[in-house]
Amino acid sequence: MPLLALAFLAFIGLGLPDPMPGSLWPELRPHYLVPNAGLGLVLAAMASGYVVAGMLAGRLIQAFGIGNLLVASLAATSAAALGQAMAPPWVVFVALAVLAGLGGGAVDAAMNAFAAARFQPRHLNWLHGFWGVGATLGPAVAAALLAAGHGWQAGYLAVGLALGLLTICFGFTRGRWTDGAPPPDAPRSSMGMVLRNRLARLQVLIFFLYTGLEAGAGQWAATVLTGARGATPAEGAAAATLFFAALTGGRIGLGFVVDRIGADLLLRLLAPVAVLAALVFGSGVADLPALALLAVALAPIYPTLMARTPARLGAAAAAQAVGLQVSAATLGVAVVPAGLGLAADLWGAAVVPWLLAAMAVVVAWLIFRLPARR
Repeated sequence: MPLLALAFLAFIGLGLPDPMPGSLWPELRPHYLVPNAGLGLVLAAMASGYVVAGMLAGRLIQAFGIGNLLVASLAATSAAALGQAMAPPWVVFVALAVLAGLGGGAVDAAMNAFAAARFQPRHLNWLHGFWGVGATLGPAVAAALLAAGHGWQAGYLAVGLALGLLTICFGFTRGRWTDGAPPPDAPRSSMGMVLRNRLARLQVLIFFLYTGLEAGAGQWAATVLTGARGATPAEGAAAATLFFAALTGGRIGLGFVVDRIGADLLLRLLAPVAVLAALVFGSGVADLPALALLAVALAPIYPTLMARTPARLGAAAAAQAVGLQVSAATLGVAVVPAGLGLAADLWGAAVVPWLLAAMAVVVAWLIFRLPARR
């Protein structure tokens, strides 16, 4: 199987388990008899594992190689899902969420490091588009199993088996993942060395703010529309679905043009569009078109910046920098939506779109501070 096709499958696998806790929480909570805050604990456990794995990714790649790291990390995510499917005690369930985060974070960092060194920016956009496919398939499979009369455990079992099959595929091809990667004795940069680079710090900050903006818009769209715009819950849910569908479609569609336009130029063209879309969403003039346009404008930022990392920071720093960017992105997903929720509690849901617009302005400004090359 071509490595690019296997990489697409890997990103689908990355997306499969991420939405499972939230999608199955109405069934999980009564099973474990825990408050709704328990969902936050599970998500925090996954995020902590993701952050740690991203920070250690550079060292792990150097010590074990990308192929072996991918196999071990996929095996960890499979084992975590299969373990959760056994409905273990709550403490064990949360611990398995940490294991899932460690495995997912290592796969994310290793795949991005390899793809940034080997593939073109269009491939990175398509890879992250396939993450959206996995994030859609996971809840869909779980919902279908629930509708068929199976318990919540069946959803985790299906995901665990799928990840297990993916682990076997990567096991057979693990030697091929060294092709195009730096040799084991090549000079590498430590975390401290990378963070002393101004461009590296700038990119890490962009990843934190960008993913916070993306997650904040997607997670709070329904609440904004229902709490401040008079929409029904079904309309709010449809708006959130539209946002993530446009994000996935944008990454796949713009992947066909990014190499022709140029990665840096595409980001500079779309960053102001994201600001405009966020401002229109804040005004409440055209909520659904604004959300869709915002998602499309944001879509290429994450994968395209990843693709430009080796050229911008150097091959020696690339693996460590990618890991730090993955960690920063995970923190953004965890911290920014929570901060928006606090703001909504203090000043009402109507303030959230304006905060998103302010973040879009900052992200656009930071993108224009990056050096641009054809």
